[in-house]
Amino acid sequence: MANLGNYALMLALGTALFGTVSSVIAAVYARERFRKSAVRAFILTSALVLVAVVSLATLIMNDDFSLAYVYRFSNRTLPSIFKLTAVWGGHEGSLLWWTLILCVYTNLVLWRTKAASKWMMSWAYVFIGITMIFFLLINNVVANPFDFWAQVTADGNAIPFTPRDGTGLNPQLQHWAMIIHPPLLYTGYIGFLFPFAIAMGALVTRMEAREWIGIIRRWTLWAWLILTVGIVLGGAWAYMELGWGGYWAWDPVENASFMPWLLGTAFLHSVMAQETRGMFKVWNILLIAGTYWMCIFGTFITRSGLISSVHAFAESSIGNYFMGYLAIIGVVALGIVITRRGQLRDDNTYVSFASREVSLIFNNVLLLTICVTMLLATVYPMLTEAVYGTKRELRHGFYNTVELPIFLGLLLLMAAGPILTWKRTSAQSVVKRFTVPAIFGLIVAIAGFIFNETSHMATVSAAVLTFLGITIFHEFYLASKRRRSRSGESWFGAVWSLMRMNRRRYGGYVVHFGVLLIGIGLTGAAFKHEAKADLGIGQTLDVGGYQFQVAAMDQRDTPDYFALVADVNLIENGKVIKRFHPEQRVYRASEMNASEVGIAVTLARDYYVVVAGTAEKHTREHPVGVFHIYVNPLVIWIWIGTGVMVFGTLVCMYAPPLKLRVRETVRADLDMETA
Repeated sequence: MANLGNYALMLALGTALFGTVSSVIAAVYARERFRKSAVRAFILTSALVLVAVVSLATLIMNDDFSLAYVYRFSNRTLPSIFKLTAVWGGHEGSLLWWTLILCVYTNLVLWRTKAASKWMMSWAYVFIGITMIFFLLINNVVANPFDFWAQVTADGNAIPFTPRDGTGLNPQLQHWAMIIHPPLLYTGYIGFLFPFAIAMGALVTRMEAREWIGIIRRWTLWAWLILTVGIVLGGAWAYMELGWGGYWAWDPVENASFMPWLLGTAFLHSVMAQETRGMFKVWNILLIAGTYWMCIFGTFITRSGLISSVHAFAESSIGNYFMGYLAIIGVVALGIVITRRGQLRDDNTYVSFASREVSLIFNNVLLLTICVTMLLATVYPMLTEAVYGTKRELRHGFYNTVELPIFLGLLLLMAAGPILTWKRTSAQSVVKRFTVPAIFGLIVAIAGFIFNETSHMATVSAAVLTFLGITIFHEFYLASKRRRSRSGESWFGAVWSLMRMNRRRYGGYVVHFGVLLIGIGLTGAAFKHEAKADLGIGQTLDVGGYQFQVAAMDQRDTPDYFALVADVNLIENGKVIKRFHPEQRVYRASEMNASEVGIAVTLARDYYVVVAGTAEKHTREHPVGVFHIYVNPLVIWIWIGTGVMVFGTLVCMYAPPLKLRVRETVRADLDMETA
């Protein structure tokens, strides 16, 4: 099977080369026959990569430890579901899985863009093919998962060697979220290739924006949605598995996934101005190119070994290849934009400061500011090592001080932007729309500063979220009221009709409401309570006014791991209302520790219990454990808000054709002015 996988990868590299060359000929000479050959070659490449992935999965399932990859990331006692996870659990396997996702996504694009300009798509195939070649070169040359173990004898000869068992998958990856999180994250990353490639193809062929802007917006939405879910699922995994009581640590790898999300979000907002007013054309192209570039950059810092992170892979020479690829796509994209700058002149300019166009500028400036400051903070350890010889990291305090106020500014723009009309918004409309939300926000701010001594930032956040929430509710209320007066529908029917008739607008409101719910969950972190103590059986710890009592501690011995298991009661008014069963495991094969956290989730707060190990005074007769206990308010609203965002994004995706959307937007703006 290993030889089959190796041969499949080598053939896949050959077919990808053939498909890319055919794409170049089709694009340069407008030859349809070569375009079709490129499509067939890419389909065959996908089939060959699938063979390689199936071969690796089979070798892992069959415990073939003659392969170094199988030895490092699997073992005989590993559950079957995590043996499949091991396919992408290591450096080489994850890159192979990345290539498979690239191939599958490519086939989906080939199928869904049949009606698009064949000349434009031929140029897009060139960029897609180059990416395929790059990753297949990595798979074949630098990170091949089919390398065999070899034992070097005294005379210098290498002979095959098969260990009896493997070291096993990292225990922290043996969790259901890690079955889903990496594939989603990779899919989101690679998904941004296709709007980038189509945009480059459109510029090279001088296509009119109306023929391609809707296509890249749709593919960007899919990539953005998948990346959103992947990022949040990664936070959920960290919350449930790492045992530190949080879900976001401003870790460099977390930042690496968040930066392209920020640029993609900026594009999805600014592209509305291009669709409706023919503005921001150069900026939009730079944004979509920068988003894909940042996806590859995030992969580079994750796999180069230049940063320290629980998520990062070991140091590898692969970083040089990624740097080369980053340089190529950056130079090519800038070259195309510069040579086609005449094609990208805006059709209109600004008319008034109080307009949606200007709000989109501020939106993009804030998103870009967050991205740039996060990028500089992420690479700061690398810069300090190059200058001073030692790595210096920026901690939570820096990010919370710099980034959170900018996020609050974005929340204000989320409330104001959709209400402002294109070109000019009358002062009367601004006052009418913002008076009620501003009053509620001011009341919350005053009450917060009077009664909340914990965090002024939390008070400001609560006021801004109130302003945003009342604004969204007010807009739905006014629009539904107008709808009911015209059609006589019920309130529910009126809201449903609004959602159905103007999906872009009201789907966007739903997405913003999802962000509001996430903001509520994040604000709750300011009121977190935590405590750490050595506790024996029967002892109690008070955390945030709640009593946690250790009821029992025991040791569990399994073929896969050894565990310290505790039973902890949550006591309220003298009664046990919840029992937790946290564990601290030591896995035999890898000799690594992993926490199994005890969590109780409510709408108001999470109760979070970790047993970190045994204390110094622990004995078999009198067990004493090290307990970390947290009471985390409002965390569940982060996960609920993500679900609402997904729903709103899906509503936006199924919007009517562009001309109808423009008419609806103009009509909605007129309604807003006259309501």
